[in-house]
Amino acid sequence: MSVKIPQYLIWMAWRQLVSPRGKNLSFMTIISVLGVTIGVATLVIVLSVMGGFERDLKQKMFRGLPHLEFFHQTTAAGFSLQDFSVQDAVRGLPGVEHAEPFIRADVVVKHRRNMAISTIFGVQPELGGQIWGFGAEHQDDSILDLLQQVTLSGHPPLLLSEELSSHMGVRVGDVVELLNPGARVGSALSGQKLSQAFEIVGFFWTRLPQYDLKYVVTSLAAARPFMPDYDVTLDEREYVTGIGVKMQDPERLTTWRAEHLPAEMAVHTWRDTNHSLLLALQLEKFTMSAILLLIVVVAAFSISGTMMMTVYHKRNQVALMRATGMSKRDVLALFLLHGFWIGTVGVVFGLSCGLGVCLFIEKYAYLIPFPDSFALTKLPVTYLPWEYVLVSLSSWGLSLLAAAYPAVTAAHQDPAGGIKCH
Repeated sequence: MSVKIPQYLIWMAWRQLVSPRGKNLSFMTIISVLGVTIGVATLVIVLSVMGGFERDLKQKMFRGLPHLEFFHQTTAAGFSLQDFSVQDAVRGLPGVEHAEPFIRADVVVKHRRNMAISTIFGVQPELGGQIWGFGAEHQDDSILDLLQQVTLSGHPPLLLSEELSSHMGVRVGDVVELLNPGARVGSALSGQKLSQAFEIVGFFWTRLPQYDLKYVVTSLAAARPFMPDYDVTLDEREYVTGIGVKMQDPERLTTWRAEHLPAEMAVHTWRDTNHSLLLALQLEKFTMSAILLLIVVVAAFSISGTMMMTVYHKRNQVALMRATGMSKRDVLALFLLHGFWIGTVGVVFGLSCGLGVCLFIEKYAYLIPFPDSFALTKLPVTYLPWEYVLVSLSSWGLSLLAAAYPAVTAAHQDPAGGIKCH
């Protein structure tokens, strides 16, 4: 009897799944489908939420961190803007949004009996320190107005964070002293400041602990005497510690190469600065995905068990099919189709359930805000299509792999022995 194998295979696979005479086998098939569904849905939800946390963390990095920083490789005192300008730094960079020079040096802030270890940060007032977020939105005056105003005491103006000012007990108009811990007595002869009085002209609040608890801000000219190995020539040649650059799309820096830089200049990207943190995030994401993939592996064992039960209970039907002209390859394809059906239905349901839960989390899963929670009020969710494809293909492949051994076992059954048993 001539049989159209493709239609027969589909009909037979469907009959095995829904046949009233195989209720136990149909129930086991449903359990196998549920196992794949739960595994895929769990992977989709966890990867989406972890991707959301990673995106949220990167956004916080980008808000107060230059995407690129240019430094001198050998000189502790930095480099001259006359030798390497801001225009030289951004030449060839794709999508530059903002760039400005800065000076950074360790100091000790002293006000009466209160002292705090801090870092003096010099910015160009007309550029406003926008990359680091020092231009606080709640200020009545801009950084340009604050750092260029003439103080009543005649001392250079200084900005403190609100947290540091509360710790030091200072107000606008107070005079604080900055001590240079790196200065030597002999270096005073060359003009380096052992200490310098500043007048507080305002406060900033970036909501970034690394700035609000550490930095005091002034102009480039006022901060330069605190640089290592300072002398008056550093003022004449406009020396700075580095140049910070903010990009429109920081992710594009992965393909950029600093080929035009002089040999003595070095560049650090945001990935270099946060290499350990980003590596830990990727490792955590990979480890969590590998652990959760075990759910799909368990479901694969369930599929294999279900298929072996099918081979055992359907051995007479297999023998009859072989006797009517089906080859070993046809029987193998029949049982592989069964595994393919289980895997496909499980993946489709798993993706649907996982994405549905992600949509629910995105809209309704609000969190109770806690102190130091980085203002995170709800679980962040990021949709990752390529990772969903990888999860689906892995689950589908495991389902086919689980069906392979039962399919081979069924294909190598003796047709004569099955007919005799029948």
